[in-house]
Amino acid sequence: MNARSHAFPTVPDYQPQQLAASAPAPDFIAAMAAANDLAPQRHEIYHLVHKGLRAAMSDALARLGRVDLDAPDEALAAVADLLQLCAEHLAHENAFLHTAMERAVPGSASACAEDHLHHQKTILDLEARLSAVRHAAMPARERAMKVLYRLLAGFVAENFQHMEIEESTNTQLLWTHYTDQELLAIEQQIHAHIKPERMLTWLRWILPSVTRQQRAKMMRGMQAGMPPELFSAVLDMVKPHLSELERAALAVDLA
Repeated sequence: MNARSHAFPTVPDYQPQQLAASAPAPDFIAAMAAANDLAPQRHEIYHLVHKGLRAAMSDALARLGRVDLDAPDEALAAVADLLQLCAEHLAHENAFLHTAMERAVPGSASACAEDHLHHQKTILDLEARLSAVRHAAMPARERAMKVLYRLLAGFVAENFQHMEIEESTNTQLLWTHYTDQELLAIEQQIHAHIKPERMLTWLRWILPSVTRQQRAKMMRGMQAGMPPELFSAVLDMVKPHLSELERAALAVDLA
């Protein structure tokens, strides 16, 4: 066996995307810090769902990094679930948010749409490599897992950058051309498009990843608007993903 066979695997067919929308964006972080506390806060349509996606991405990547190569099914399932979430999220943004942007300013969504095409291609590639890992025996599995991990890390990094563009540049455009009521209506259209069983999956990642106050507001809204049995299902789903202190706080907030 030569030294080359021990080398860390390279991925010659993969080139990280130089994000098309990566032009300088409004400095929302500085603007938010400088904002008058009495100024009304606008509705940030990307904010909560992106918190959930960042958590799901970080979790899947961490699971893959510490995988048991002799029993990888749980880690690989986490990656598969993440890729499905990402594909759904791209479809939602393309159909609803990009449509709203283009309606207001023709061409305004083209850069992010180009990024989305790259992400869709990467998702298909990751799914193919995921399947290859599942069917690989040792020692080939270890090598295939390293490649999958590195590709997923690149995908996550690109998405973190892309989501910041959406939360700054895209949000500024939407705020300029739409009222909060109109943005909430678009958000409701997205929610109506998601099947109830898939909404539970989204809430599994969003609810544990937001602040106590955001969680309380979301849960109170669901408590008021859902049949009791459906709300109980959401509550039972989210509790295992909260800390003991967070569960106690939620009980107080929902009392």
